[in-house]
Amino acid sequence: MENDKTILELIEEYAGLFLTIDEISLLLDLDPIQFRREISAGKSDQAKAYQKGKLNSMLEMRGQTVMFAKKGSPQAEAFVQEYIASQKQNE
Repeated sequence: MENDKTILELIEEYAGLFLTIDEISLLLDLDPIQFRREISAGKSDQAKAYQKGKLNSMLEMRGQTVMFAKKGSPQAEAFVQEYIASQKQNE
C-alpha cells in the first residue's frame, strides 16, 4: 500500500514538472498505454494525482503572473485577461 502512495506522490510531482505521460511512465515503470487511458478516463487515483500535479504548478505560475500584472507588466496583463475570459466562459 505504501508503494501505491509513493507512486501517486511521484506522479503528482512529475506532472507538476510538466513531464509527458511517456516520460512519467518510463520513470515509474508504468505501461504508458494503460497510464494514458487512466488519465483520459480521469477517475482513478493516478489520473487525479496527475491532474493535481499539473494544476498545482499552473496555480503557482498564475499567481506569479497576476502579481506581475498588478505591477504593470503588459505581457502579464494580457495573460490575466485571457485567464479572466476563460473563467467567465466556464461559469
